[in-house]
This record gives sequence, structure tokens and C-alpha cells, in this order.
Amino acid sequence: MGVNKREGDAAESRDGYVKRSSAIMLVILGVLLGAFIGNAVTMLYVGQREQRMNVSAQAVPTESPVPHTADPEALASLENGAAADPTNADLWIQLGNFCFDHNLPARAVNAYERALELRPTEVNVWSDLGVMYRRTKQFRKAVDALGHAAALDPKHITSRFNMGIVYLHDLNDPVSAAKVWKEVLAINPEAKSPTGQSVAVMVGELEK
Repeated sequence: MGVNKREGDAAESRDGYVKRSSAIMLVILGVLLGAFIGNAVTMLYVGQREQRMNVSAQAVPTESPVPHTADPEALASLENGAAADPTNADLWIQLGNFCFDHNLPARAVNAYERALELRPTEVNVWSDLGVMYRRTKQFRKAVDALGHAAALDPKHITSRFNMGIVYLHDLNDPVSAAKVWKEVLAINPEAKSPTGQSVAVMVGELEK
């Protein structure tokens, strides 16, 4: 933290000078004041550092560290609705989609799992669950869920592409990533990633 330049270093009396005793007194007061401020700043810094360390030490095994963007009332309404009608798969899917869209991956996982218990053939729900498993660092479960979506729909490109992402970036398995992306190309030879990169080029780079 920068220290502001002291003002009035050479304050003058009406006669153009400061008496020696007054100058000594000002110096003493300045030293005491500086020590007090320095002490307070140090205590504040140490306090903030300890607080950050305590927060970082808390385990957050499932939820993303990025703050969610969900409106609390809307979230509560969807959660209460699903809880009040627990056999309604549509309500759990709506809750899962809301949590997916608002950065609440752990809650999305729970909602999607409940929905699939009731309606296990929902391809897109399996695919979205795979993405949320990845967000909660459950990489093997992510591959399984995405693979389930792909098995239900032989032409489901999204699940296959995302499976390749998990294999490549999370499981360090470029061979499996290339294999599943070849399945994407078999469905659509012109397929591209969300960033516009050709899947064919991505496979070629993996096989070099």
C-alpha cells in the first residue's frame, strides 16, 4: 500500500518559522501517528489474509466456485414445485435446466438424476447430465452419461463431441477422444466445435 506524502512538512508560523520545541513535538506526534496507522494497516492485511485462507481451506466438492446467477425466488419456486410433485419428470427437468443455465451444477445433477429415474430415455437429459458431471469433476460419470445419450440416439452429435472433450482434457485419453470424434464425423463430416474448429482437423491433430 502506498503511503501518501505528508502535507505540511514545513508549516510556518505567522513569523515565517516554527519554534524548535513545536517542531520536536510535531515530529513525535508524526512518528506516533505513523506507527499507529502502520499497525492498523498490518492488522487489517493479516486479518484479510487469514480470512481468505480459511475460505480457501473449506472443501467445495461439488458446486462450482463461480457465483451462480440464479434468481433466488425463481430457484425456490422450481425446487418447491418439484418437491411437491416428485413423480413429475418434467418438473425435475425444468429445475435441472434452470440450474444448468445458472451455474448450479450440483443441483442440476440432482434434478437430472431424479428426472431420469422417472423417464430414463430422455436423450438430452442424459447429455446435459454428462456436462454437469464434468462440471462437478465426476469425469467417469460424465463419460458414462454421455455414452448413454449416444447409445439412445445413434445420431446425437452433442453427446459424442462432449465425450471427446472429457476424454481429452479430463481423462488424458486422446485415443478415446479421437475415436469418439470419428463417430461425430461419421454422422456429419463437416462437424465443427462450438468455437468453429473443424472436428476433422481436431482428429487429425490427435493422430499426428
